[in-house]
Amino acid sequence: MKIHRINAVIVRHLYESRRNFDRVTDLVWWPVLDIIMWGFFTIYLAHSSRLQPSVVSCLLGAVILWGTFYGFQRDMAVGFIDELWCRNLINLFSTPLTLSEYMVGLIGVCLLKVMVGLCAASAVAWAAYSFDIVPWLPKFIPYMANLLFFALALGIAITGLIFRYTTKIQALAWSFAGLLMPVSCVMYPMSSLPKWLRAIAWMLPTAHSFEGMRQVLAGNGFSPQHFWWGAGLNAMYFVLAMGFFGWIFEQARTRGLLVKMD
Repeated sequence: MKIHRINAVIVRHLYESRRNFDRVTDLVWWPVLDIIMWGFFTIYLAHSSRLQPSVVSCLLGAVILWGTFYGFQRDMAVGFIDELWCRNLINLFSTPLTLSEYMVGLIGVCLLKVMVGLCAASAVAWAAYSFDIVPWLPKFIPYMANLLFFALALGIAITGLIFRYTTKIQALAWSFAGLLMPVSCVMYPMSSLPKWLRAIAWMLPTAHSFEGMRQVLAGNGFSPQHFWWGAGLNAMYFVLAMGFFGWIFEQARTRGLLVKMD
């Protein structure tokens, strides 16, 4: 694995992001818009229902963390779709660039984009609603790591599906995380779900991350149980996603499908 080839992948995507208004919109506009919308909603609830400040903080913190998860998962898949749209796959893999170098470079640029979106959303939450996420970050970081690791596994799996079915299913890059949102317990505790849905939620690292975040904001401290449950599930999903992607890629390469993708 060569650092200069990984850097080349990162630079390629940064150049494309800088000159593509769609990428700027995904990077900053939507995270900030989500914070503004949910911030007004929390103000309305606080005034009408006299909610405790911890509940308001939970909602704003959940919006910030969900935006981080969604942005990373989306950018992982969209980064690969960009290569299909530009018909650039054959150029990439006719060079000494390896699949692992390409994936590491893509992960690197996605992390940079997510950090920009996280900083923008956090700044708006602090300036407009006096919610400062920085003091909570040390206890949030383990849960954020679990969210990003799960987003990585999803992004890899969706990329594998796009290898197989090409741009016919590209909408999964934007929509799949939304399918998980109801059972990820982003805005409400897991106890709010029906019993049959709780079983599904327990199998999602996202649900454990948001449950842990709420415990921190409620003053109950860090929850090792939710962290280790999420980490164990992530390890399993990541191995499955990598195995699936490696199998799909080898099938595409040996059958010459890389040059036929559109």
